[in-house]
Amino acid sequence: MQPDFRAALVFLSRRVLHPLVRILVRFGVSAGELKAIVDSVYAHAGSEYLTRQGERVTYSRLAVITGINRSFLPAILATPQDRFQPRSNTQLHRAARVLNGWYDDVHFQTRTGDPALLQISGQKRSFQQLAERYSGGVYYQTLLSELLRVGAVKRMGVDHVRALRRSLSAGGASADAVLAAGDNAGDLLETLEHNLAAHSHEQLPIRSLVLPVDARSLPLFRAQVARRADALMEVIETFLQSHRPETTRNGAHTGRPTTRAAGEDQTLMLGATVFAVCRNQEASAQQRKPAVRKTASGRRIRRR
Repeated sequence: MQPDFRAALVFLSRRVLHPLVRILVRFGVSAGELKAIVDSVYAHAGSEYLTRQGERVTYSRLAVITGINRSFLPAILATPQDRFQPRSNTQLHRAARVLNGWYDDVHFQTRTGDPALLQISGQKRSFQQLAERYSGGVYYQTLLSELLRVGAVKRMGVDHVRALRRSLSAGGASADAVLAAGDNAGDLLETLEHNLAAHSHEQLPIRSLVLPVDARSLPLFRAQVARRADALMEVIETFLQSHRPETTRNGAHTGRPTTRAAGEDQTLMLGATVFAVCRNQEASAQQRKPAVRKTASGRRIRRR
């Protein structure tokens, strides 16, 4: 692979993953959990890719194109993606593992099955013992500081601590909001994927403009984009409603005559998403695109 192209792919990966990982860190998803999710997505996406290429899907072929150990692939592919589970408890966030142990291990529960009030230190039913059993080697004071910071536990007096909730995050976003974010991000990336593989006349329109402005203009910008986005959505909805596929009595789509091959699905899901962009200037500088220059012969060389 050309160095410039690999550098561009690394930039794409980091640019996509950085905001995603910030979300995951905020809600207590560990790097091990993300790695297991990535393996699952790689396995399923690799299988789809081979199928679309007209190739036979085998574990050996998938291992070659995904880099996943062949022995893991049967279990990964047998599990639907919406029922994802980490392969082992060690892939979970360490603080989450401690909370799970507090709620599940009878040694750290009250008689009614609730998380018990624990002494912070000591080798008999203490937070220190809990951390040593479930954290995987992290110092108990470090874990306690993190759990106190996110508000998952509360210090009681000088030397006791109580669990307040099982999750690391108190919220700030509902499950529906997270699902909607996933839909929006997925739609944008699928459009970008389509455009990277399609001829110019088949690409879907993407327009982007980002300029430095006075921070005080943000409220006005937010209002302007929202108002104009609503107007654009009304125009697009009118267009889409006027091109809805016709249906027969049995529910089959009749559609309109097209140049598609016989038997090919003639119904598409079309739409548009408008979102505003607000970049942190310092973060943007750290994620700067890899610079390139051209030699006299026109060959592009990455600047170091």
